[in-house]
Amino acid sequence: MSMFVRKGRDVVIRRMIAEDIEEVREVGQIAWSDLAMHDVGRRFKYPKRSEKIIAAYLWKDPQGCFVAEEKGKIVGSAVCHVCGKVGWTGPLEVLPSYQDHGIGKRLLNACEARIIERGCAVIGLETLSHLPKNLHFYLSSGYRPDKTVLIMEKVLGHVDENVEQVREMTLASLDAGLEKVSRLSQQVHHQLDHSLDAEAILRKDLGHVYLLEDGDRTLGCALLHTYQRGEESAYSSVKAVLIDPAAPDPAAVLDRLLAKCEIGSLEEGKEKTITRFAVGDPQLYQRLLSRTYLLKGANLRLIKKGEYNERSRWSITSWAG
Repeated sequence: MSMFVRKGRDVVIRRMIAEDIEEVREVGQIAWSDLAMHDVGRRFKYPKRSEKIIAAYLWKDPQGCFVAEEKGKIVGSAVCHVCGKVGWTGPLEVLPSYQDHGIGKRLLNACEARIIERGCAVIGLETLSHLPKNLHFYLSSGYRPDKTVLIMEKVLGHVDENVEQVREMTLASLDAGLEKVSRLSQQVHHQLDHSLDAEAILRKDLGHVYLLEDGDRTLGCALLHTYQRGEESAYSSVKAVLIDPAAPDPAAVLDRLLAKCEIGSLEEGKEKTITRFAVGDPQLYQRLLSRTYLLKGANLRLIKKGEYNERSRWSITSWAG
């Protein structure tokens, strides 16, 4: 299979390969450290993104990961994600000395072309809400603001809640489990499908997938990332909580799944957990506050194609990379 290549000046946009991962990690660290310095006014060395998660990006879609390269040196990278017919870009990172030269736009174009190739009806992304440069970049690329995405954090402690009906999905039950994740995704939004993300978590040892079942009925599922071990990060990340809108008590389903994620995080030696979700209904925010999650920041969800409104007010989804 031939490489996807776009040229301009001395920089080439091509498909990412496994051998690029360490350079991609370094580019991301430099780009985010520079952004943090300009944002807070002091030098800060941002941690590198986990090698494991970049490898998982490549596993999920090797044709949806890109690098910008100049004379053998990687100067930028971008990844796109497709969940059913919903696609988004992120992370997108360019070395500071190569910014404002159209490289980011070409990386974004490559991701959008891949998302379109895969037949997505919704194209979007999430970005920091308070940085004019970021907002200008995406607004000038045809994206429109959609919703605020809250970033919430909880300091973990003892969890004493009923999680008896919550079971962990395993590779041994993969096919049946993925079918349930797919069905729940589509109950949240008819074009959404998180089953590939769930499969990546299990096959690439990124964390845990939990299912809450009542008899033959699956009421909800949670996708938890704990791949960064203690020496790398004290955080876990609740990537998604998908809840059947017709569940008898969807708020209680959310509580049980979050409790299981918190227990799983503690067992992995984590001190905190974070989660992100678009604000469609303040009740979800209030529910997380009641579980001692605190608001730490906000992103902005932007959409370029289609509309996206979820059926379940209690589900947690994010388009972050």
